[in-house]
Amino acid sequence: MARPRSLTRMQKSLDDLIEGVRELRSAAKEQREWNRAIELRQQRGDAAALATRLDEINARLDALTAQVGMLTIREAQLRAVAATDALLEEAADQLPAICDRARVFDHVRQAVARTPLQTDPLPFMVIRDVFPPDFYDALVLGIPPYELFADKPRNKQQLKVPFEYGPAFSRTIWTFLVDVALEGAFQPAIIEKFREPLGRWIAHEFPAVAANPLGPPMKLHSTDGRILLRGRGYRIPPHRDPKWGFITVLLYLPRGKESEQWGTQIYSVDNDETANSIAPHWIDLERCHLALDVPFRRNSALVFLNSHGAHGAYIPEDAEPADLQRYIYQYRIGPTKAAIQSLVATLPPERRPLWEGKLVDYLA
Repeated sequence: MARPRSLTRMQKSLDDLIEGVRELRSAAKEQREWNRAIELRQQRGDAAALATRLDEINARLDALTAQVGMLTIREAQLRAVAATDALLEEAADQLPAICDRARVFDHVRQAVARTPLQTDPLPFMVIRDVFPPDFYDALVLGIPPYELFADKPRNKQQLKVPFEYGPAFSRTIWTFLVDVALEGAFQPAIIEKFREPLGRWIAHEFPAVAANPLGPPMKLHSTDGRILLRGRGYRIPPHRDPKWGFITVLLYLPRGKESEQWGTQIYSVDNDETANSIAPHWIDLERCHLALDVPFRRNSALVFLNSHGAHGAYIPEDAEPADLQRYIYQYRIGPTKAAIQSLVATLPPERRPLWEGKLVDYLA
């Protein structure tokens, strides 16, 4: 039996669905009236008016088709959430023990502490056994059903975390991950691990704060957290992430005995240079040399400083199985909006264009 909060969300979705059906019925009635008007104009031989009306009808049909498609997806999402809530009702009762703050914090901190920081071709870490095994299993179990990703194009599917809508189990475990485990344990440990190269890079880019790069006005927080779904044919060429994301975190989420192939590639770059804007920095493949192929390994994470070098990823068109689904949680650690404004203000006018502009993101 669904919990009260789940029932409320389900009722809201049902109400939205019913309203959508009402709108479609109204549109269908309007369409029938238009058709009758066309018949009358045909009888009068009003060719110009008929052509105009036909254009209007085609536009209306396109809009109705899109609306029907979205309602179909929404209905499938509603069914999937309800089914998942029923399936994971008993598992949800175990979450308080699994999400024991002290136990998870201790495990995460130890995982980061025992992992060496690599510096070639860029500062990075590949952390194994990031979370306690039962917590990781619950996290993977809590990946929302596929239907909640289905409103995005293939290989650009994603869900922002925390979820606005989803099964109760999913919302509980993933909210704990983001707001508690990552914010409280993982992120502070990562910042401390990267303190030396991160501080050196900040000092290079913002000389006015070189004496204390991680002190005021610097204030770091997590941003752009989302679950990415990728499959056959996915490819993103060598690049660096948007520049205000100082550190990128990729948490690999195999759900079973999946192949460890097709993780993330790390490259050294010939004649490497600072990105000339805050947008993603795309780099010609001819300048890139593969340094490391990070495996898509269960309960592991790739963390790297977004300062130089490059990274990319691909999944072959013939990868098996044909319905391959690869899930990764990605987020970045960077300055708050207020810190960004303060840092840019320290730059001389000629260097500000390198760090100013609309904050740009992309579907990695």
